[in-house]
Amino acid sequence: MGLTDVRKAMALLQIEEKWLEPFDVIEPFSKLRLAGCLSLKPDYRYGALALLKVEGREAPQRILATPKLRYPFDRAGAFHFPSVKKIDIYEKIDGTNVFEYRFKDGENMAYVTYKLRLHPVLRNGKWGNFLDMWKEMLERYPQIPELPVINGCSLSFELFGSRNAHLMLYDTPLDCALLFGVDVDGQYRSIDGWTIQIHR
Repeated sequence: MGLTDVRKAMALLQIEEKWLEPFDVIEPFSKLRLAGCLSLKPDYRYGALALLKVEGREAPQRILATPKLRYPFDRAGAFHFPSVKKIDIYEKIDGTNVFEYRFKDGENMAYVTYKLRLHPVLRNGKWGNFLDMWKEMLERYPQIPELPVINGCSLSFELFGSRNAHLMLYDTPLDCALLFGVDVDGQYRSIDGWTIQIHR
């Protein structure tokens, strides 16, 4: 990745170079080659993408993802609540975050794909066969690929169950839960009242 591309990524994400990790991957659903930079900065840009090229053609776009959420307490356990206007409370699900987003190619054709927290697309690896497990969810819930278009935002899911073991033990072998939406400006969207929902 050249200096010009790095500068474009810095401008798209409004971030310093030290927080950027270049990527050049094949997206597993469309089979298109995606290149750009992923943000490692632990704030609202955590895991965000500066997608610069699709199939080698310029297609610059900023894709905000599931942010790094701060806990309302410090390491000593003392609570520090920020001032807020509204609070949505959900059950904490312990699994793997899968983020659904749309991207466009150089001809403005839109595609839907999914990413892991710190990888631009889904993949199988030493920590789990996340791509294979997510394909099972897409078979079980065929409406998932439609959700970004219907709701006008990207979506954050949790992939959980006994087959995707974490700290919590689940009787369910494998399922996913829709957590919230993220719009192009990085605003979080509550899923309450959405027409199409999956497991909650």
